[in-house]
Amino acid sequence: MEIMSNSINLAEILIVDSTGILCLLFLIYSKYANKSTKRVGEYLFSGMIFFTTTSLVLEIVSFLIDGRPGRFIYVLQCIINAILIFMVLLMGYMWCLFVEFKVHHSLKRVEKIAYVLAVPLAVYFVCLILDCFGKELLFSISKDNVYARGRFGWLTYMFICFYYLYSIVVVYIAKHKGSQIHFFPVYTFVLPCVLGTIVQGIRYGIATGWFAVAIALMFVEMQLQKEESFVDELSGLYNRKYLDYFYGQTRTKKDIRVYGIMMDLNQFKKINDTYGHTVGDDAIRTVSRLLSHWVETPDTVIRFAGDEFIVLCVNKPEEDVVALMNTIRQKLCDYNVSGKKPYQLSFSMGYTEYSEDCRTLDDFLHDMDKKMYKDKEEFRRKIASSSPHRG
Repeated sequence: MEIMSNSINLAEILIVDSTGILCLLFLIYSKYANKSTKRVGEYLFSGMIFFTTTSLVLEIVSFLIDGRPGRFIYVLQCIINAILIFMVLLMGYMWCLFVEFKVHHSLKRVEKIAYVLAVPLAVYFVCLILDCFGKELLFSISKDNVYARGRFGWLTYMFICFYYLYSIVVVYIAKHKGSQIHFFPVYTFVLPCVLGTIVQGIRYGIATGWFAVAIALMFVEMQLQKEESFVDELSGLYNRKYLDYFYGQTRTKKDIRVYGIMMDLNQFKKINDTYGHTVGDDAIRTVSRLLSHWVETPDTVIRFAGDEFIVLCVNKPEEDVVALMNTIRQKLCDYNVSGKKPYQLSFSMGYTEYSEDCRTLDDFLHDMDKKMYKDKEEFRRKIASSSPHRG
């Protein structure tokens, strides 16, 4: 087994890792100053920043104590290196969950895939525990307290490549299905990480792995800042500005078929008047979360204005669009029966297909709105007919 201590350049490692830590501290400060609304994707991204910062600090400590005598140093080396190796896979795991959520906007999907993607983590956790008792599978610490790669250390690179490849495939499949994914190119994160991992893998003692992750996170944050202008703060859904952007993109494509469903929340004013505007905001957030779970990629949910929402259905036949509307109606009924909220949720809906006759976005919206208004009138008639008459 190759001993690594002689090839370590401590000065270079301190400079590189410290630079990475400073970059991430600036990133943390920037996110805190921005005070952006916390959503699942942001929690995952903040988690990646925290774990990368921690890993950079631990990597510095590991190199500083490498080869120093003492039983305490031996135990510390085992713990730190086990954590560092586990963190490598944890970052890949969290990145995949982050991509899943940003592409599909579905917490339910993330929760489902999280168990499958956690299998390599579970395997690694067991191996690292065994290494701390001298099994030398992924790493070992010699009697002189010098770190060395284990005989199965190559598994680290295999599993991390699996995670990166998985994230690329998720984005590729979504785009192939017609999803309008604009938040950032997945390669913004993957390429710097892969390059940094390869360099550090080829020659131990060059601290490029975690530094590359720090730089990749900076790149991703720059792209996420662009996305924020397309996101509604209250609901977490795309906003009217994104609809304008989507419409501009659609007009340049000849092989895309788009249906728009306009949905207006029934009796929203009554919710505000009865329970207050705070509960009204809760109703908007609730219905936004439910729609995010029910509407799957490549379709997109937009909070258009106030209590109005739009679902953009890409490359779907008309019968599937109608089926989606019926599904939303039925699931809202089921949700109301559950009694989780004091208010009742229902939509008036109208849909139309985008065509060349829609010379402007307003034409497209007007046709949807006109059909939705007919459904709204029907809802009002039903409410009126079911109300007790006063004689």
